[in-house]
Amino acid sequence: MHKPQFNNLYDYWHWPNYFNENQIADMHNIFRANIVSDAEDHAAGGKTKKVNLFMTHYGHLRPQLYSLEQSIFKINQDFFGYNIWPQFDDNMVILNEYDSNIKGEYDWHVDSSSCHTYDMKYTVLINASLAPYQGGKFSYFRSGEKQIDELDNPGSVVMFKSHLSHKVYPVLKGKRYSIALFYMGPRFV
Repeated sequence: MHKPQFNNLYDYWHWPNYFNENQIADMHNIFRANIVSDAEDHAAGGKTKKVNLFMTHYGHLRPQLYSLEQSIFKINQDFFGYNIWPQFDDNMVILNEYDSNIKGEYDWHVDSSSCHTYDMKYTVLINASLAPYQGGKFSYFRSGEKQIDELDNPGSVVMFKSHLSHKVYPVLKGKRYSIALFYMGPRFV
């Protein structure tokens, strides 16, 4: 079992080297074979987002992500007690490709939902890079900007509260890939 590592403010959790190179390549192949071409990305909301986006249904990745989901539920149970729902087979999973040829980046933003019945509780990011890259640092903002260096390593996973403002700096060389999952639950009142 993978042990999560916490920062001292419980802003985020990370699992270093959760996935190996073969598992990451397998997930890329699943995305390629099962792209949902008519899916829309509503996330940018006017923010700079230079990214090639690929989406598929969670059901295609369930076997690869089951153990991680169990870890997410355990962290939630032990530290927050949010009412979160499991991923349903039709939920979308995103593969972000930040390409240095377009200086791939994503400006400061929060992950949220405009639905009246639920909101996002956690954002989970997997570094799914297939080759070395430069730049593309991931940061969040809470009483100042903080970089999450743990997400620099392929196969590593970071989970954080979706309401924290965060960004991806431009990729300067190569391609940085990340898989994004969002865990939702009933709206906070």
